Amino acid sequence: MSPVSPLKQIWPEAAEMTPEQMALAALRQEIDAIDDALLDLFLQRLSLASRVGQAKDAPAGPHTKLRPDREQAVLSRMLGQATPDTAEAVEALWREIVGWGLNRQGRLQVQVWAPTDPTKAWDGARLRFGRAADLRLVHDPDAALRFAADGHGVAVLGLNGDSAWWTALRREWSSLSVFDGFGGDIPTSLAVAKIDPAALPKGRRVVVSAGGDAGIGSGARRWGLATHHGWTLSLTDADLAPGEIEGCVGAIG
Repeated sequence: MSPVSPLKQIWPEAAEMTPEQMALAALRQEIDAIDDALLDLFLQRLSLASRVGQAKDAPAGPHTKLRPDREQAVLSRMLGQATPDTAEAVEALWREIVGWGLNRQGRLQVQVWAPTDPTKAWDGARLRFGRAADLRLVHDPDAALRFAADGHGVAVLGLNGDSAWWTALRREWSSLSVFDGFGGDIPTSLAVAKIDPAALPKGRRVVVSAGGDAGIGSGARRWGLATHHGWTLSLTDADLAPGEIEGCVGAIG
C-alpha cells in the first residue's frame, strides 16, 4: 500500500484529484501560508508605526506628522531590491503600507484643487498617500491653503488653473512647504503642508522668484513650471535651503 501524501492528509478529497489539480492545490497552500506571514508582519509594522508617532525624533510643534525624507528613504530602499518588472507593484504596495502606518497616528486629510485636470492630480495624490488618506476635491485653492496652514492636513493644488496660488508661498503662506509633485517629471500639481524643513525630501528644489530670477547661480539646471505678473515658479537642482532670500519653498524627491 502506497503512503498517503501530506496533501491528501490535509484534504482527504485530494484522492479524487488529478495530478494537475493536486499541484495547483499545493501552490495555493503555499500562497495561504505566505498570506498568513504577510498579515502577521503587517500587523507588527502597524504596531510599531503607532509608537513612532510618540518617538522623540518625530515631527513636533506646528508641523504635520509627515516625514517625506523618511518615506523617500524607505521607498528607495525597497525599489533598490525590486526587479524592473516588479518596481511599479512594489511602489504601490509600499505607499499603501506607509499610508496605513501613518493612519495609526490619525487619518491624513488631503484637499485636492485642480480645475483643469483633476483626475491626474487625484490619481497622483491617491498613489502618494494611499487609500488610508481622506481625499476631497475642493473648489477654492485659498481655502485649501488655509486648511494646510492651520495644520489640518495637505493641499494638492494644480498649476494649470486660473489661480497663481503658488505666489503666496512667499507671502501669506510662508509656513507651508512644497514636498511632492504629481503629473510627470515636470509636475502639473504640487503637494504642500506644514512640513518640518529638516524632513523635506532630497531632490529638486522648488523656487518662487520675482522678475524671473530664481537666484540659483550659474551652472544649476532649472525647469519652469508657471509664471504670473513677474513671478516665476520653477524647479532647480541647486542645493538651496528653504527661506525668503533664495525663494526656495520646498523640494520634490
